[in-house]
Amino acid sequence: MTTDRDVVVVGAGIAGLTAARACAERGLRVVAHDALAPGGQLINLGALADWPGPPTTGPDLMGALLTDVMDRGVEIAYGEVTGIRANPLTVDAAEGPVTARAVVVATGRRPGRLDVPDADAWEGRGLSHCATCDGPLHAGREVVVVGDDEWTAREALELAGIAKRVTLVSAAPGWSAFSAGRLAEAVEVRVGAVSALEGDGTLGAVRLSDGEVLEASGVFVYTHADPRSELLDGLPADAPVWAAGDVTGADRTLLTAAADGLRAGLAVVARLEEE
Repeated sequence: MTTDRDVVVVGAGIAGLTAARACAERGLRVVAHDALAPGGQLINLGALADWPGPPTTGPDLMGALLTDVMDRGVEIAYGEVTGIRANPLTVDAAEGPVTARAVVVATGRRPGRLDVPDADAWEGRGLSHCATCDGPLHAGREVVVVGDDEWTAREALELAGIAKRVTLVSAAPGWSAFSAGRLAEAVEVRVGAVSALEGDGTLGAVRLSDGEVLEASGVFVYTHADPRSELLDGLPADAPVWAAGDVTGADRTLLTAAADGLRAGLAVVARLEEE
């Protein structure tokens, strides 16, 4: 059977592009799809303190990676992928169905959410999910960050360089000792949960589960950032489809995503070379 591509990668963040690179290096025909633009979370990150090598920013790292994969022959496609079908393996992309010998799904996670009444109504009125994007709106003001993982710690530290005061609310802190030390110097950490958002038109305060009210012009939410795994549903167990990066539910770190993308890419190469 003739296929349109050897490998289709869905999601052009660091995991997806690392997988695409590994496949393209072996001469495979690879296309990487992204709904909007390549970059994933990287395009929203400032200085990358924990990335090996010289200091760099998220956009700089993504630009270098994107140039690298395109130089190796990876095609970048834009538009939503709505489904993956087996027998024959087909990706339903914006430009139409694309057949492939293998697929890597690297679609990441959804934005975080709060389990409080009418949380969605605060989107764009103080509730955010990106420190680099929206942090400057709160320069010199007080903000609250909600989450438990290493990514949350990174975002809180980013905001600490912008806001007057940052309070990190966490039910079960899961960041590294390295991040804990940095947080202790820049951020007030509270163990607990958020029970309500308050304000008149725009956010003015965050109420905690113990009843305390914190003044805040913004709340940055990273809890319940569920994997975007719908494309994997219903596929046969033996389908040549791999998941990589945050969509697997792994820890949200750049190194983890890159390593997982490389793992998936090498697994694809091994499978296709066997055929």
